[in-house]
Amino acid sequence: MFDRKKIKLNHIRSSKELNKKANNFFMNLSYVLIERANLNKKSSYKVLEVGARTNSLRKQLKKHHINSNLYQTTVSDKVLVNNKNKIVSNVDHQIFQKDIFDICFCVLSLNGSENLPLAFKSVFDVLKKNGKFLTVLPSEDCLKEFRYFFLDYFKVKKNKSFMPYLTIQTLGNLGTQSGFKDIIVDKESFNLEVFFPSDIWNFIRSIGESNYLLDKNTKKINKALFIKFCSDYYIAITQGHLKNNTFSVNFFIGHK
Repeated sequence: MFDRKKIKLNHIRSSKELNKKANNFFMNLSYVLIERANLNKKSSYKVLEVGARTNSLRKQLKKHHINSNLYQTTVSDKVLVNNKNKIVSNVDHQIFQKDIFDICFCVLSLNGSENLPLAFKSVFDVLKKNGKFLTVLPSEDCLKEFRYFFLDYFKVKKNKSFMPYLTIQTLGNLGTQSGFKDIIVDKESFNLEVFFPSDIWNFIRSIGESNYLLDKNTKKINKALFIKFCSDYYIAITQGHLKNNTFSVNFFIGHK
């Protein structure tokens, strides 16, 4: 289903934090997750981030003055997460003992899980009683403006050009089946302003979401057609139709 090598390359690229828009986006997502966690600044927490690909969550925990001992799993040892508690591990299965973390976060990375029921249950197991799990994943409306323009332009019959998504209902069901209670699942949208066609795909690559489907569309686009696409896309941006893009995500919160 997924190209594991491509996922690793995506995370490594994202961890270099070379794109300002992508960096701001991760900081915003991390901020929202921590705000929703409703943590007490007078308490101390043992925290796990699953599938970390940036330092954003660590920075936001520090900025919020949260007293925490943060562990982060990464898909590769080459992911540039500056944490002495970094451990290479599959997002589907946690290598930690049961009942040791107060809270677990995951920013986008479960979207590449081959076994989501196992991934949710594995997080449930490592949490202490009443521990919290908060994750954020792309929704069905993610980058809808760019996606519709692209698919209509190239007349793609079978859409394998963009990553799959999880609906709110699916997330809720996964949480319930894994044993989580007091589940909240909702949607939030962020605006991505672009000025050139390259802004959109540079952003996608920089957040680590470049297409990693094994059966993705492989039809080659000749250079002339690609140049025309970029030109038409730029015209649409200047006319205001594609300047603002919606990056829509679903948030999940569950308690053990």
